[in-house]
Amino acid sequence: MTTQERSFAEAVRSAVEQGRAELTYLDDISDELVVAFTEGQGPDLPARLHDFTRSFPVELRGHLDRERASLGTFNIAFFGRTGVGKSTLLSVFGQLDGEYVSPGDNDFTTEVRHVEWRDCRLFDTPGINGWGASESRDILEARARAAVEVADIVLLCFDSQSQQAMEFQKIAAWVRDRGKPVVAVLNSRNRNWRHPAVVPESGRGHLSETVRQHADNIRTQLGQIGLFDVPVVAIQSQRALHARAATPFRGPSPSAVQHERERFGRDYLDRWSNFPTLERLIIASIAEGGADLRLTALREDIRSRCRSAAGELEELAAEFEREAQALERRVESMFAVLGYPEDAERAEWLHDTTLSEDLVELSEQARGAPYTSPPKGSLDRHVRHLATSYLAGCHRQAKINVDDAIQRAFAARKTFGEPEFRAAAYDEEAMTAAAQAVWVDRQVFLRRELEIAVDHESAVSRPAAVHAVTIAGDEGGTLLGDATQGTGIALGLGALALPFIWNPAGWVLAATLAGIGIVNQAGQYFGKRASQQGEEQTRKAMAGAIADGHRAVDRTFAAAEDTLVQDSRRAAWTALGPAVGEALSAAIGFRMARARITPLLDSLRTYADAVRPAPAVTDVLRRAQQRMGRTPAEVNRVLLGEDWLDSGVNHQPVRMSEAARKTYASRQEADRMRLARAVTAAWRSPTPAQISSWRQDLEDAARRDSALTDVMGAFWRVSGARPVLAVLGDYNSGKSSLVHRIMVDGGRRPDTAFDTRALPATTAASRYRFPGFDLMDTPGLQSGHDEHDAAALEAVTEAALVLVVVNVNLLVGNTSMLEDLWRGTELSAAKDGRIVFLINRCDELGIDPLTAPDQFLNLQSQKRDALRTALAARGADVPLDRIHCLCGDPFGLVGGVATAQPADFDEHRLWDGVAALTNALFGLSDEQLADAASSAALEAAVTALKRHRHALHQVLNDGEKTLSSLQPLITGLRDAIRDAVIVEGSLREDARRMVDRHAVPAKSAVADLDRENAQKLKDIVESWWKTPQFEADLERYRDDAARRLGEWHGEHLTTLGRELRAAEWEATPELAAEFQAQGTAWYEEVTARLGTLAEAVTPFAQILGKRDTYYAVLKQFNYKFKPWGAVKGSARVARAGLVLGAIASVADIAGMATDAQKAGQHREQQESAFKKIDETAAGMVDLIMRDELWGGHVAYLEQRSADLEALLDEHVARESSIADGMDSAKVRVEAADDLVVAAEAMGGTDHSG
Repeated sequence: MTTQERSFAEAVRSAVEQGRAELTYLDDISDELVVAFTEGQGPDLPARLHDFTRSFPVELRGHLDRERASLGTFNIAFFGRTGVGKSTLLSVFGQLDGEYVSPGDNDFTTEVRHVEWRDCRLFDTPGINGWGASESRDILEARARAAVEVADIVLLCFDSQSQQAMEFQKIAAWVRDRGKPVVAVLNSRNRNWRHPAVVPESGRGHLSETVRQHADNIRTQLGQIGLFDVPVVAIQSQRALHARAATPFRGPSPSAVQHERERFGRDYLDRWSNFPTLERLIIASIAEGGADLRLTALREDIRSRCRSAAGELEELAAEFEREAQALERRVESMFAVLGYPEDAERAEWLHDTTLSEDLVELSEQARGAPYTSPPKGSLDRHVRHLATSYLAGCHRQAKINVDDAIQRAFAARKTFGEPEFRAAAYDEEAMTAAAQAVWVDRQVFLRRELEIAVDHESAVSRPAAVHAVTIAGDEGGTLLGDATQGTGIALGLGALALPFIWNPAGWVLAATLAGIGIVNQAGQYFGKRASQQGEEQTRKAMAGAIADGHRAVDRTFAAAEDTLVQDSRRAAWTALGPAVGEALSAAIGFRMARARITPLLDSLRTYADAVRPAPAVTDVLRRAQQRMGRTPAEVNRVLLGEDWLDSGVNHQPVRMSEAARKTYASRQEADRMRLARAVTAAWRSPTPAQISSWRQDLEDAARRDSALTDVMGAFWRVSGARPVLAVLGDYNSGKSSLVHRIMVDGGRRPDTAFDTRALPATTAASRYRFPGFDLMDTPGLQSGHDEHDAAALEAVTEAALVLVVVNVNLLVGNTSMLEDLWRGTELSAAKDGRIVFLINRCDELGIDPLTAPDQFLNLQSQKRDALRTALAARGADVPLDRIHCLCGDPFGLVGGVATAQPADFDEHRLWDGVAALTNALFGLSDEQLADAASSAALEAAVTALKRHRHALHQVLNDGEKTLSSLQPLITGLRDAIRDAVIVEGSLREDARRMVDRHAVPAKSAVADLDRENAQKLKDIVESWWKTPQFEADLERYRDDAARRLGEWHGEHLTTLGRELRAAEWEATPELAAEFQAQGTAWYEEVTARLGTLAEAVTPFAQILGKRDTYYAVLKQFNYKFKPWGAVKGSARVARAGLVLGAIASVADIAGMATDAQKAGQHREQQESAFKKIDETAAGMVDLIMRDELWGGHVAYLEQRSADLEALLDEHVARESSIADGMDSAKVRVEAADDLVVAAEAMGGTDHSG
């Protein structure tokens, strides 16, 4: 054993021993992590977190177990795209018999295989980015990934056909992120590279330059994903296989292997494959630091798993935070509507029986902040507005009715009992209708605010207080004749039921009535004094009836409004309480889950920190490379096998046998005829007559839709131009080399050299003129440059024929662009009938075309069949006539030089397949080219139609989006306008009530005046509102109105502003400032505006109020009652009325007659005063609502409503305009659809996209 061999063996043993020790340590520290994750498990966790906490420890243990099973050797895994030569590489390392080598089939390797090599284990893996010939791509790639996870070194395998972006994405995800040490292996598929016996020195530099370009591209792409200083070794794996394979050889073409060995010798084949360089680099890397490589692989893999797990947990934490916040916002929005829940509501609806905890409190603790909604939500406020507004008419009418009943009772000197009061005062049907309207609008409000259905919601039935009084119209007065009559006003307590039905279930609002007792007083009216006493009693009775009757009505409607609000809240919590509870529970769950993630993250970080730092593997690989050269340039020259440039080995040309010539000549003619049929068949359907008829339909449609004029223009432009034959394919598939070859063989000399580098060289489409047609070269696909893909696909939309170039690996990577090409898309016509597939670089099939022509042609046939199968798997039925094998630049010997001549290709012309293609193209007749132009014009028009249709669909989609955005805005505007009306009604009713609180006592005072107090009556009518109390009440009203208008603003205008997303609407920010009182002598302004209303009122006699009368009478009997006590004791006074009446004086009949006449005039003055007070009160309410000095609430709302209505009209008009435009677009789309479908039907081609 040599020193190098002993060093290598020792390095492997050291790596194995240190790996086992490291794994024991990782096992120990993993135990703590597993415990932490086990403790973090629980059935109450969200599913994703629950699954993660269970699966991660299992996966970690599984990985460590797999590592343990593989620790006995040093492990090297091959990773790369399907068809790059991984199985060939494994067979070379293991000196196998070629059984694992693919005969040219894609996805040939479906299982992970391994071989032993120098105390190491090498793993061959299924290729990535294949098309899943026998098993799905996902399954094959999962197996490859599992092998990479236990590797100490990963050989990243590429070939010279192109390195695709998808390859590097998976390298980043599976290799880089696991911290695996890597070496890149570039398998040159060019049989002539590093073959000095076949290639003269003058042709070697170009071939090595191509390999260098591939290597540079690989290093650049690896650097972009964070893998730097990766050594790239170039090899020719097939030549290495021919040198080292065991015999008998069971791989593809055993005769070729035998021929190569006999002709060149195994040592020549081995040396010039450059495989020994790869061996030396791996051996040197392990010898320089095998243990470091293994420790790095072990440690970085674990650390990578921790990073990945932490990242997933952090994503979960962020997701749970978002979910919790969304739920909490939902809860806050429901609280804003329903009101912050009271204790009883929380106990009933928001209590977790399992935890015996209050959900609101739990949620506030979990989120670290309280919910800030007020106790009274917007629903309470809105229902209050609704109730006040909708019941206002009933309320006002009830007061009018009470006044009328009082007048009628006293005019007729008749007692109205509580039933009569109820019948006279309350319109129960109207009140029920108003309550129903409140409930209906309440449901609309809930649907609007919370976007929930409440149609089947029912309220809780319960009684509400309804108040009535007995009007003793026969109390007091003067009597003609000598009869005596006792009068009294009874005060009693009774019960009335008032039905309020506003939902399907219905409910009855019943109440216990608080009546106003009137003293039952009998008196005899004889003489002047008796008459005066009777008049005094009447005045007192009427004054009391006015005050008490109005008070009873106010209390009734206040109770009704309170009941509506309370029952609304109760019904809302009944309907929504479960949803609020569920949202709170879910939010708490997400908060708790989020809290449980924190210790898991801490455990992961602790575990990752406990993993010891990994050695710097780049230093190990750098030292290994230094063993192979003294300078970086020398190392790169060795790794890329450039020593063959001046090897001294002489060129040994090989002559093709005559039999081979005949075989190729026969095949060439058959291919020419086949391709000629395929090309001309591409334009056979639809026929020119069908295309002409379709064009006429298009012209007719263009007369109805001027936008189709551009489509007609596209048709005529392409129809009148030279047909374009476009070349399309992946970058570095040989497109430009093929175009260059066609030009040279067609006698055309390019102006400049073709750029045929191994990098993405073609960045824009280029046209080359031939007799009768143009040939177009396009940017390469799958280069990682999206703009190249887009430019290439756009360039071929007007092509009459598309020549799709693929390499011998056929369809790899992302094939969606090719699928779009033959199927068509929403924006382009299908090309399926006008595509010819060219399998280029058939010199890389692995068979020498000069020495094994039959095998070479057979393998071409297999490739054609395989491509047809692969296309069929993607839904494309492509006849074999449209699939051709060729080699545009055999062995890359000519390149893209501008001085190339046809003779430069003569050595390989017979077998390279290009002549069949050029003969088919150059042999096209004028008629066939005209058909080509016509077919291209049809497809160009269909493409333009599809884009026109797409634009119309975009109009429809934009219209739908705009209408969707307009709808909530329009709805919001309507809601705001409707709510403004409700708020106005509510404010007006509150203003009326506020004024009534002063007007009713004034009327009562008027009723209490006798006919001798005319001046006092005048003073009352003129100045009943000129009191500090009235001013204070008005100030409070204005403040409350400002607050409520601010609420309306906040609930509507702010939201509308967000909906508009522009400064189309600006409301005054400080609403309260608009309602500040201006000036102090407010009542003087009212007097000036209203005038003196009582100027014509004659003097009134004083009539004592009944409460004072009762109090005075009781005081005579030493009863010491407070005024409120006097009212409560009225029933007892009534029982004593007869006794008190018996001691009254006797009145003079003649005086009574005179007094009666005066009393009649006095009553007219009182009635006039009542009317004036009512008129003053009504005018005052209107001033309060409209005049800015007094508040101007209606003026404000009317102005804002007018603004909103203008905005609503504007957006409704816009909505109508958009709808009209959409209707027009739909008609135009249908016309375009008809034309596209007609084009499809003509040729059996699906243009629908």
